[in-house]
Amino acid sequence: MRGSSRKKSNRKKRDKSPFNYALRLLSRKDYSTFEIKKKLEAQFTDSEVEKTIERLVERRLLSDERYVRRIIEKYAFIKKYGYLRVQYELLRRGLSYEVFAPILESLYTEEKEKENAISISGKRPVDKLQRYLTGRGYRFSVIKEVLAELTEK
Repeated sequence: MRGSSRKKSNRKKRDKSPFNYALRLLSRKDYSTFEIKKKLEAQFTDSEVEKTIERLVERRLLSDERYVRRIIEKYAFIKKYGYLRVQYELLRRGLSYEVFAPILESLYTEEKEKENAISISGKRPVDKLQRYLTGRGYRFSVIKEVLAELTEK
């Protein structure tokens, strides 16, 4: 029982520094600048937060561009969501359109989105496929092409 209270007190001492707290957060998962800023603002002053974010960016420990690429990889190529859903996920995480738009357009082309739509269409009936793909965030132009291609077969 003594050991567990000692661990808690050590953790609190380490987290007195906003930089150490941010490092601990980033060691568990990636964050956007917006997300890490919100976490830090809950415990530290604005000036401490700004200095910490500057240090993290300088040391390349925090990069919105790298984060954008990881989110695109996860949602577009692993979960196979459509372009619109990937865009929504990026916006939801506080990333600016100016930062992610060029990366998203270069990595997730309309052709790749079409391939994903075809691969997840599986054995779904064609009449229900449009609704399914719309729900997963596929663009209407892609859905239209996929439906046309599948009805030809």
